[in-house]
Amino acid sequence: MAKYLSILFFMTLPLFTNAQREIIAFHNCENFFYPKNDSLTSDDEFTPVSGRNWNWERFNKKKDDLAKTYIALGKGNLPSIIGLCEVENREVLNALCFNSPLKKGNYDYIHYESKDIRGIDVALIYRKDKFTILKQENIVVDDKLIIDEPTRDILYVNGLLENIPLHLFIVHAPSRRNKDKNKPLRKAIFEMIYSKVDELYKKGEQNIIIMGDMNDNPWDKSIQEGFRINKYTNPNAILKNLMMKNKGKTGSYVYANEILSFDQFLVSDKLFEKIETSENFHHIFTPSFMIDPNPNLSVPIPFSTYKSYKYQGGISDHYPIYFEIETSK
Repeated sequence: MAKYLSILFFMTLPLFTNAQREIIAFHNCENFFYPKNDSLTSDDEFTPVSGRNWNWERFNKKKDDLAKTYIALGKGNLPSIIGLCEVENREVLNALCFNSPLKKGNYDYIHYESKDIRGIDVALIYRKDKFTILKQENIVVDDKLIIDEPTRDILYVNGLLENIPLHLFIVHAPSRRNKDKNKPLRKAIFEMIYSKVDELYKKGEQNIIIMGDMNDNPWDKSIQEGFRINKYTNPNAILKNLMMKNKGKTGSYVYANEILSFDQFLVSDKLFEKIETSENFHHIFTPSFMIDPNPNLSVPIPFSTYKSYKYQGGISDHYPIYFEIETSK
């Protein structure tokens, strides 16, 4: 894996020499914890004294491998915006932005602590020379909606990507654990986000992106109804899901040998016109160095950092997703 990362890391030619396109990405980092115990959260299994032996050497490897992955994704044209989930705190973001191969990209980050009991949150990293922050907000899920345990907040960011105003929502929806008790909660969260999107849209703010690990597929009822994208019940839908065409073809996550498209972009119809959406463009970055090398697997899966408690040294159990947007003509 190191061989492939090194080759791709030094590919520095940009995708577009006229700099008319920028890359927006999202990635579930898989348990990107700082190797120090936080007494306020249940992060004990990701410390140097835990059964996982999550130490500084392993942390630094993961941090640098994540950075090199995002560089490889753009073939040297560093993503302008990267939404992240399963990041623990500001320490891991400081390390990723300022003490990794990404430091040459002039990145900064936005992060808020949530009530998630493990201490994992969503975040946004962005190139300060490309994206100008106008507003940021931590949207807290109403305690009255909580079914199983506190969940991650939603991050809202408004800014300018070159000459384009953008409204971003970064999401890590509640998991399917415990016989999927959180299924109604996920739909309620999607409906809450949609209400904010609809409000923005009616005010004329029509460049909107929702990105995240939804823990549901684009064709699942919670997504279709929560974000009002079902073309039969809502022919005038304002959102389009870039992962809708992936059914039966590809995905960013694998569970029990099932390929899933939990990681998604939903974009407003006006913004959709600026995005490359050809039939063969699935918006998932699946380089060979991110694929589990086990030859006995029935389907290829992302090469995770851990397999249960066994350290493998992979980057994540999710592939990154991305798209390119025209910022000038």
